[in-house]
Amino acid sequence: MSLNKKFFELQDLILIKTSIEKVLLHLNERKEKALFTWIDRELSGLWRMKDDDLKQDIQELKQYIQNEDYERTKNKILEIKSKLELKIDKLYKEFLD
Repeated sequence: MSLNKKFFELQDLILIKTSIEKVLLHLNERKEKALFTWIDRELSGLWRMKDDDLKQDIQELKQYIQNEDYERTKNKILEIKSKLELKIDKLYKEFLD
């Protein structure tokens, strides 16, 4: 993968992670009163993401948001955030090589 492509991929991952962090703040503040339509819009970058490792997680998260399931939504977002952080770290290390 070219350096430019890696850079753009890294940038996209960071933007998605930022959206996830905003959603987590919202969920922690509002709890069961969370606005799931806002969460769905805020995660639009994640919905467009083409990643085989996260495909199943993203589909599950969409379902939890559609069902307005606070606990499962929060847990799945934390899981996806953790996986994104690993991908970001991996790309940073590739830049150093």
